[in-house]
Amino acid sequence: MFFFFPVSTDAPVYHWPFATVGLIAANILIFVASVAGALPNGGEEWMLLYGEINPLQWLTSAFMHAGIGHLLGNMVFLWVFGLVVEGKIGSLRFLACYLGIAVLESAAEQALFLNYQGSVPGSLGASTAIYGIMAMALVWSPVNEIQFYYFCWFFYFVSAGTFEAAIYLVCLGYVGLDILYLILYHALGPAVGSASGWLHLAGFAIGFPLAIAMLKTKAVDCEGWDMLHAWNGDTPSAAKEEAKNLKLLEKRRAKQQEHKAQLAVDAHEQLALYLQNANGLAALKLLEKLKADHELDVELTEPELVRLIPLLHQAGKYRESAAYMARLIELRGDQTADPVRLKLAQICVVELGKPARAMDLLHAIDAKALPAEHLKLAKKIAAKARVLQQEGELELDDGVW
Repeated sequence: MFFFFPVSTDAPVYHWPFATVGLIAANILIFVASVAGALPNGGEEWMLLYGEINPLQWLTSAFMHAGIGHLLGNMVFLWVFGLVVEGKIGSLRFLACYLGIAVLESAAEQALFLNYQGSVPGSLGASTAIYGIMAMALVWSPVNEIQFYYFCWFFYFVSAGTFEAAIYLVCLGYVGLDILYLILYHALGPAVGSASGWLHLAGFAIGFPLAIAMLKTKAVDCEGWDMLHAWNGDTPSAAKEEAKNLKLLEKRRAKQQEHKAQLAVDAHEQLALYLQNANGLAALKLLEKLKADHELDVELTEPELVRLIPLLHQAGKYRESAAYMARLIELRGDQTADPVRLKLAQICVVELGKPARAMDLLHAIDAKALPAEHLKLAKKIAAKARVLQQEGELELDDGVW
């Protein structure tokens, strides 16, 4: 004994399947009502009866089932294919497609069998509508997979588990079985075949062009994974996905850069107010916050640096001023930066423990152009730097101030 039933799918689901669950519940309730005798004449009038035209039956027949096996077989496949289709178009449009397929096929069937004189009274079941929905899933998500649960029991051998199969394989399998049963039916009779395949294929024939039309008119977005793209070999590849993600990343980076540029403009405006009011601590806090919260190093102009550095020294923030002093030296470049080099060299030996950096700064100074008191200070700084080096002061040349 072997049986299996679908459980879920890896197709993207953008809408919760309210309509699918509702249809399953309605089919079960109507089946229970028919078994319990709650429907008129045992529910016979709800079937699609041949030899008459009854529009009400075009709808009700899709909710009638011949037995528990018929019901359960239909409902498990309604669940998984409904999940795929409703997940793409939402409950209202899915319900319209499902009921539309059922009604259209039933109307055509009853019209074709208007003069029928055979022994079969009519038809019933949700299979036609489900086959239509299956066709839509085939068009929209052919390569997505359905997960099945299976159970196998053969004498002492018992096995259970799950397996996955692409939607197009599942659809081809069921359509192929229907065609096989039809061939057997017409060749050998109802004992070895079934004529119900005609009704299944009729539903499929309605759902398939409907899905194509909705795809062509962009009523559904399959993100390039539909049958038409798959047929042309144009489904999203890893390279395409990477290019798409790279484009999105570049767009995000551009937006971030634009945001940072605006932050920098605002920062300069705020900084100008702080410097105008001689509030060096507020200016420092603003610059540190921008760096910590937004990873933004504001490029200060030479006039801004010239005003900020003395304010930081007045507030005792020598260590914090080092990077700004280095930037001012870089902007000036020539010997006009020597007073700044001298002061920064002093900070290196007193505050930062960077004797080698202090010596580099002193070597860049034109000693002949220094005033006597600055030359004296330079010699003291050099002596202190040598002492620190002799004491084994550990200094990493990490480029950070």
